[in-house]
Amino acid sequence: MKNKPITYKSQSTPVSIKRYSLTIFIVITVGVLVFCILLLNNIMNQPLNNGIYTSTNGTTTFDQATINRLNKFKTSNENSSDQALPSGKINPFSE
Repeated sequence: MKNKPITYKSQSTPVSIKRYSLTIFIVITVGVLVFCILLLNNIMNQPLNNGIYTSTNGTTTFDQATINRLNKFKTSNENSSDQALPSGKINPFSE
């Protein structure tokens, strides 16, 4: 028997890409996900206009009728016992 020398054939590029396509896909996918996470983290850590809010609609004015209606509302500290409930109903929040 004649011994033949072992020769290594270098794989061509299409064969190597086909062979390692799953590995290449996983590496690219993980890289894109890491990039997106770092980008979102950077966006979340930026301050928002130093906490200053500026209104876009200018000044707001109220007429006297609106002010009177707002003054008629009761605060949470005031008891509103003059509520009229339908017959047969009880107020579950009254003590």
